[in-house]
Formats: sequence, structure tokens, C-alpha cells
Amino acid sequence: MDFTHPDGADSVIQRLIERKAEGRTESTARLAAIEKDMTPQWKAAMQARIVKLHHEAAAPRTKLPKLYAMMEEVAAVRAPHLACSAGCNACCRTIPVEISDLEARHIANMTGRAMASLPPGRHIVSGQSGKHVNTPCPFLVDNLCSIYEYRPYNCRSLAVVDRDALTCSEENTALTRAKDPRAVPVPMTKMQAFDPSYAALTDRAGTAWADIRQFFPTQSKPA
Repeated sequence: MDFTHPDGADSVIQRLIERKAEGRTESTARLAAIEKDMTPQWKAAMQARIVKLHHEAAAPRTKLPKLYAMMEEVAAVRAPHLACSAGCNACCRTIPVEISDLEARHIANMTGRAMASLPPGRHIVSGQSGKHVNTPCPFLVDNLCSIYEYRPYNCRSLAVVDRDALTCSEENTALTRAKDPRAVPVPMTKMQAFDPSYAALTDRAGTAWADIRQFFPTQSKPA
């Protein structure tokens, strides 16, 4: 979402100051609305499916797309209450996205994109500054996710619960990095119910963990 105004960054920062003064009232109400839409019956049915998938005798590479499919059902319920929409890409530009080699192989298999081979263990994100990075996701093309259907777990799980993407703006990111008191925390929600299933698929001996930028370095353009 574009927050470019005639007055420039100062106008955005003023809006951030006003938003911070409001507190978390709206985001709290939106979270409550999501919770209301996910009825006890709906939750029970989803949990039963999660348990069934967990016990399914299948390889992790087979289970992963099924887990993604259930997450998309949750995404559809919470979508009306989120700031996230097509074209919003602040997360794709500034937030580190740790993925497992299982997810990297899934992306590589579905897109034909070559992935880097990394040894087991967790790998530090090069160029990371605090909770932010300075390099856009290699799959961000024309401000859109070019692998949306195959995007990783963390990209599916997290979402911004707000009326708009003001807190995702470059100005707020800059204030946050500078630890400026005018920075506004980004109100987010996470699909925590799927965390155990995701962990069961990925927390295995020999798993490599790295930022998506490490598994898929930006390809250089032909001269």
C-alpha cells in the first residue's frame, strides 16, 4: 500500500504518531472478530484434521502441501480483518524469512529454481540488522510474490491485523530500526495452531535452516 503524500515522510510520521496515540483498540477488535468467525465447531474440525495429518504415514514432502492447504482455509477466514492484500510487500523487503531445506526443496521442485545446498544447522542471515534485512526476497517480482502458491510457512502464518498497512510503511520501519519512540509496533497474528505440525515436519536431524535469500540467492541479470 502506498503512503506517499504531498508532504512526504513527515505526513506519514504524523499519521504514525496519531495511530500510536489510538493504542491497540482496533487491532484488538479485529483479532476478536477473527476469533468469533472461527467457531468452536470449526476449530474442532480443523484440529481433528491437523491431528490426522500428523499421524498420516507419509513423507514430510507429501505432508507439507497438505499443511499449507489447511493454512489457506484459516487465511480465508481472517482475510477480511487484515491489512495484508495484493501489492503489500513490506514484509518481503525488510523481514528475514527463515525456512527449512524441506520448504526450499518444495519451492525448487515447483518452480524449477535452483536452490543452494547448505549443511545441517541454522545459518546466520548475511546483512541482517536486528529483526530486519536490507535485501528484498528473491521471489518478489513487480511488487508481488511470484511463488505465492508455494510460499513458506512463515509467510503464510504471519499477518498484519489493522485497517491499513501504515505500520508496515518504510517510515515506520526506519523509526523501528533507529529505536525511535515514534515507531509503532506492527499488530500481527500468527497461526500458532499449526506450529507443532510444522515442527514435526522440519525439526529433524540433518535439517538445514536459513533465510530464503540464502537458499535462493538473487540471480544476476545477463549482461
